[in-house]
Amino acid sequence: MSQDRDLTLRLVCGLLASAARLVPVPFLDDILRERALQLMVSRTLKARGRSYGSAKVGPLYGDSRGCVEGCAVFVVLLPIRLLLFPFRKILVWVMAVKYIATDLSEAVLLGRALDAVLADGRLPEGAEDGLLREDAMRIRRAFENAMAGTDMKLLATALREALRGVSGLPRAALGALRKLGKKDDADPTEGLSGGQRQAVDEGTSKIQAVLATPEIAALLDRFDTKLAENLAVLEAR
Repeated sequence: MSQDRDLTLRLVCGLLASAARLVPVPFLDDILRERALQLMVSRTLKARGRSYGSAKVGPLYGDSRGCVEGCAVFVVLLPIRLLLFPFRKILVWVMAVKYIATDLSEAVLLGRALDAVLADGRLPEGAEDGLLREDAMRIRRAFENAMAGTDMKLLATALREALRGVSGLPRAALGALRKLGKKDDADPTEGLSGGQRQAVDEGTSKIQAVLATPEIAALLDRFDTKLAENLAVLEAR
């Protein structure tokens, strides 16, 4: 997979993850958002010579709190989320470009992190399932720590400004998300109309230009350093 195709995959899956916020069905929006990130992980694994399914490294794209804690939070917040859901969806549509920029930022960084750890030999082919999951959890913690130490506002603002002039991007991404297949090798742009594909292509091109600017390129380099540092600390424990 070339560098341009790597970035395109991250950006398209980031768009899909953001579009999930627009789905008018409680909890289905969260499921579809996770599915979009899972697709990015699975396609990256395959491109880097791993033949196992993305489910074996679920913590990379899913809830990193674990089943017990995650389920407990789900039960406690269920009534509140159902009550606020209609109002939240209205707000999401109003602030669609802002949310897209935030989700794209996470997708770009997650893709970079996964590339880095795979190149370093982590999550190797043939590893036991338990070891894969343990390593995935460690990588996820390091990723979240690195994000916390990165100026995410700067990155999201730069992406948001780049996307302001792209017409129809949220609806195009939502259309792609609704037609997304369930297989690990599904095409994230399958089913897009010509106009929707044009909007996604235009948005991707503008974002690529932003990521190549000296300021943002330096931010991404700092993120890479923080990720490596956090992994080293977690390994030493």
